[in-house]
Amino acid sequence: MPEWPGRSARDRRILTYLGSRLILDDPGVVVPLPAVLLLGPRGSGKTTTLGVVAEWGRAHPCAGLDLEAMRRGGATVFDVLVDLAFQLQEHKEGFRPLHFPSFTLLLMSLRASVETEDMDRAVREMRALLLQGLSGQGYDPESLESFIEGVATAVGGLPVAWIAQILPGITFARRFRARWGLHRRIGHAAAAVGTPRAGAGFLVRANRLYHGDPVQRRRVEGMLFAAFRADLVAAYATTRHRRTSACLITLDNVDTELGDALLELLLAAREEPGAAPDPLLVVAAARRAPGELIGAGGATVSPSDDAASWAGGAFTPVRTGRLHVGRLRDLDAGEVEAHAKRLLRALPDDDQPAVARASAWLGWNVYAATRGHPAATGALLDALGRFPAATPWKERLERWPQLPVRPVPGRDGTGGLPTVAESVLDVLLADCDTGLRRVLPRTAAAASHVQAEAAPGLWAGVSGSQQRAFATDGEVAFHPAARYLLLRRLDEDRNARGAASWDGAHTALGAAALEEEGASGESTGRTLAYHSLARGDLAAAADYLRGRFPPVTPADAWCRDLSYLQRAPARWHEGRIEPAEDRYERLVGDPPGDEARRAVVRLLAAGWITAHPGSDPYARLYEDPFGDPFAELYDDIAHEFRNLRDIRGIGAAARAVFAAKAREYDELYRGKPW
Repeated sequence: MPEWPGRSARDRRILTYLGSRLILDDPGVVVPLPAVLLLGPRGSGKTTTLGVVAEWGRAHPCAGLDLEAMRRGGATVFDVLVDLAFQLQEHKEGFRPLHFPSFTLLLMSLRASVETEDMDRAVREMRALLLQGLSGQGYDPESLESFIEGVATAVGGLPVAWIAQILPGITFARRFRARWGLHRRIGHAAAAVGTPRAGAGFLVRANRLYHGDPVQRRRVEGMLFAAFRADLVAAYATTRHRRTSACLITLDNVDTELGDALLELLLAAREEPGAAPDPLLVVAAARRAPGELIGAGGATVSPSDDAASWAGGAFTPVRTGRLHVGRLRDLDAGEVEAHAKRLLRALPDDDQPAVARASAWLGWNVYAATRGHPAATGALLDALGRFPAATPWKERLERWPQLPVRPVPGRDGTGGLPTVAESVLDVLLADCDTGLRRVLPRTAAAASHVQAEAAPGLWAGVSGSQQRAFATDGEVAFHPAARYLLLRRLDEDRNARGAASWDGAHTALGAAALEEEGASGESTGRTLAYHSLARGDLAAAADYLRGRFPPVTPADAWCRDLSYLQRAPARWHEGRIEPAEDRYERLVGDPPGDEARRAVVRLLAAGWITAHPGSDPYARLYEDPFGDPFAELYDDIAHEFRNLRDIRGIGAAARAVFAAKAREYDELYRGKPW
């Protein structure tokens, strides 16, 4: 699946927030900086956004790690800290280089091989290792270089430039000067980790803990991080060179044991009484809620916190436990349109959609299908651009899920490649186990997660563990992008029987509505009508609406029922490509009944096919995303609302409601909804 391009408005707002904290208002003065956690499911663009943040921060001291990739490679906290220090010490134009003398010395001592149990002898071995090669040598540059390379090899291949940092007196022509420099540096390292003992004995004790049991090793991890942090604090505390920028660290896939350990080290160090602020601006990304992270204090993110992260259009992560948490929202319609415009610019002139404001039109259609889910949006746009130039756009919009994914470079042909739909679902459903994935297509037939969970007939032949998994992880099926593809999968399975089939799933959901205790007749009737329409029974759904037509029900409530029913999923007629007007005429025909019922049938069918304006009461629910890609039916909808307005005996209030709806669709049809 192609990478979703960054630098959307969402990314820019995140960068604005980070930029106000990365640049020091008072050079050299570090204020407490947040540890920011970006939350989002698979495909929400976390990695892409972190890449944008890292690219933006390259001009400053920065480091970036993918902790999941490091975990798979067997990395430990020690490896993570080494990588962070190595990246942060890279020379940046306009910034005095960072050095990590205490951290490097401690790291060398931990990796040294000191095997004797006798402390005095071990101390002598440690000193000999760190001063190896000095005895009997002149201190010319050539011998110094060989000494440094020898020590680097002895302690496990650390970068040569780091080894030189720990012996500041080595270039002087007196051996005692070198020993004095080493002793002083050891003292600094010991003080950095809160240990009063100086000398090589401190390093030997740390070395033994490092090679001890897991509890002892965790103690040493804390010591090593303390040295790393103390070196950073000292670098910013000097008055000789006032630093103007904090250090940026990005951590992808922090919801691992490795990420938990690193966050806990950082947050615990910051919480120490009297701890000086460190210059680390940490931006992490994870799929799990922060309550599952050791470093988050067991807190959770509420829906109001999610909204608060983007209040007023700005990104402001909410303080949750010990972290500042912001959930990555899906792209908005304007952001999707901007990327649609990039696609069309890359296509030749004779391959453009034959429609006014083509990029706005394409953005409107893509957003209707994906609701801005980054992975789904990127995959859809990429697929649309890969059809042969002569392919009509209506056909592209209908058939993009069946297109094979873009071939991997170096691989011949497309045989065996998954479809775009399969690759998108693999991303969207990544956190669902195989058993749950198998039943999600039938649950997508329900109007909501709760409705699916409460339908016993839907779970025939399904294990209890799968049903329990649906209660916690199944709601992903009701993101419009996932539901659209799952419903297509349900429709395409012609061999399915019972609740695993299209009609069987909707029948089971209708039966559950009838059996539900305490449900009002109105809500039960609407649910039954919804699933009747999904099975293709337009007449039954129209009869329900005709029976509740004003003045039986107020017009506002009646319009809400109409909108709800129009969200019922429709089958794809085995892939037949059909213009919206033709499909409308085929469905409606010559409907029987009085004037009101005929108007209801036509209005229900038109709204079932087309997309709806954002002002609609159920605008956030599922709808047929490409049934009417050119908004041909908006004029028919406006016409039928005018017909309803003229029905006798409905009352002045109902006439006003229907007239307002007719005007809304008239205006949309003239100006186009995109």
